[in-house]
Amino acid sequence: MSTQTKENPLEGAYVTLMRGMRELDLRGPLVPSDLVLTGDHAFPLAMNSKGQVLMAASLYGRGRIVVLGHEGYLTTFPALVENALTWLRGDRSDNVSVGVHTNVKKAADNLSKSSFQVTVVGAFSDNRAVGVYVTDAYSVGADVKDLVAFMKAGGGVLLAGQAWSWSADHPKENALLQFDGNKVSGVSGIYFSDHAGEVECLPVYPQIPSSWMAVV
Repeated sequence: MSTQTKENPLEGAYVTLMRGMRELDLRGPLVPSDLVLTGDHAFPLAMNSKGQVLMAASLYGRGRIVVLGHEGYLTTFPALVENALTWLRGDRSDNVSVGVHTNVKKAADNLSKSSFQVTVVGAFSDNRAVGVYVTDAYSVGADVKDLVAFMKAGGGVLLAGQAWSWSADHPKENALLQFDGNKVSGVSGIYFSDHAGEVECLPVYPQIPSSWMAVV
């Protein structure tokens, strides 16, 4: 991956996603997955001092995806979620409809006073008219192909979860290949690993953390 510059569109994306944020205090009971990034379009949003990526974003086809390393982050960081939705809708109008899976309904509750038109759905297929879809990584099994096609065509996906507990329950399976969330995020070069990420209070850097490729 080439050195990040201000002209790089990924830098502009990072600035939009982290706008107004000074730190991400991840300390607490939530234990995220360490995310594995591959390819030229995936970049970290939050990286701890050990080089573990705990939040990331990427481009896929004409669409975009933001991945959070724990589903609890959808409610812990409402400002980040709003920034993510703004970026995920891309250049489309402000009234793009947002679909939120019922399993993460609390994220929709936090958005009730925002400018987004939010609909709580039981599955992605329940409302194909959405421009951005918010879900946890455990609720995408039936919608994998549709979500990948949705992103490729220009849709935005906000996906949150962790794979270390899933991996403990499926010791003989490869999380990178078989964890449902990875079947969606993996096409964009972001994977939930079966390693737990270490949590700390992270500063929000003005640019994409530049050392991340050196610590993979």
